[in-house]
Amino acid sequence: MHRWLLLSEESLEAARERLDGLNVFPIPDSDTGTNMLATMRACRRAVEEEAAEQQDREDLGALLAAAGARAMSEAHGNSGTLLAVLISGFAEPLHTVPRLSAAGLADALERGGLRAWSALSEPVSGTMLSVVDALAARARRLAAEAEEPDSRAAVQGAADALVDVARTAVESTVEQLEALRRERVVDAGAAGLLLVVEALRAAVTGTAVRDEIIDGLLGMDGRRPRTDGPATAAEPTATSAAGVEIMCTSRLDPLGAASLRHRLDELGEAVIITPIDVEPDASGTHRWRIHVHTADAREVEEALRAAGSVETLDVTALSTGTEGVSTEDGGEH
Repeated sequence: MHRWLLLSEESLEAARERLDGLNVFPIPDSDTGTNMLATMRACRRAVEEEAAEQQDREDLGALLAAAGARAMSEAHGNSGTLLAVLISGFAEPLHTVPRLSAAGLADALERGGLRAWSALSEPVSGTMLSVVDALAARARRLAAEAEEPDSRAAVQGAADALVDVARTAVESTVEQLEALRRERVVDAGAAGLLLVVEALRAAVTGTAVRDEIIDGLLGMDGRRPRTDGPATAAEPTATSAAGVEIMCTSRLDPLGAASLRHRLDELGEAVIITPIDVEPDASGTHRWRIHVHTADAREVEEALRAAGSVETLDVTALSTGTEGVSTEDGGEH
């Protein structure tokens, strides 16, 4: 698992500028690669710290849960947050499991996808979600067809096959989302997830990462042959360039989180609300990571503070990428 996260970090770092340049949806703010890299870097550091503290434990789920929690508490951006959610979901079926199997991989992908879909207020196909759905479906079939599903050969074969599945799913995003179709590009987050899947293959098989796996994807070379045509009415619109992205960590109970989601859906777009902690504290609250694009930062901040105890709050201008100062415990920014 450590090698997987390390290789993912290295691949995303090498491709960061290309992924940033590919970024179109939900808003073309050129930060997808940067945010996904930050998520995987947080995951890798958390696993190293967890392994150092508990050297005698062989629990993949515990390692990845620590990675996901750290990444979510530090995540920025739509893709960076969703990748952290995927890692957290990936961990859940692997608790107490000492070694990855083909069936365990299928369970992990299914749970990661479920967590990611449920975290978003308006999930859409043509994104990382489509890729993880395709991966989970194929992984389940491969596990069922394996002669020895718990063998090393079975998980290696599954990891090999899943890279091709991911590549095909990424290529398909351009026709699944109108914003991508107009620009003739694949989804940047989906392309970043392809690199993460390739890193998993390399870690499982003990081979080198093929960074060229993203070569040839539409828009990856920086050229975007536009086509004309109106956006479909069903597709969410991108937030105005004058708006901001707000990232927040807050303590809420489940009912409070549901109520806050409803309010943020009224005030903004690209809303993600997902729990960081597996278990609630003594008062019944979890830490939740919250992401929203909005044109009215003040009203969103008021809603966040009214809903629960705000631990961290970051505001970033979507038009320039200039970050506000992080605040804790209600400080000014």
